[in-house]
Amino acid sequence: MGKRLEKEGRLLEAKALYEANISESFEGSFPYKRLAILYRKGKSIDEEIRVLEKAVSVFQLLIETSRKDIHPKLDYFKERLEKTKLLKFYKG
Repeated sequence: MGKRLEKEGRLLEAKALYEANISESFEGSFPYKRLAILYRKGKSIDEEIRVLEKAVSVFQLLIETSRKDIHPKLDYFKERLEKTKLLKFYKG
């Protein structure tokens, strides 16, 4: 649904939907990735960092599960978070 809203240019509605997903600690990566991208495009680095930190915390809690996709997702979000923090630091 969020992806469709984005394609229709309804970005505020898409963000609200993704925010609802992450507020429930959704265990899939899609809403975190899309929301981080939307905040990056909107030059809202603090919001992007907040979303990435939430993703890291959610996927860290899932490490003990038998899901094989957790480590790659966690690594992705950790790397993206570090890069975003560096970007914020250099942009001051």
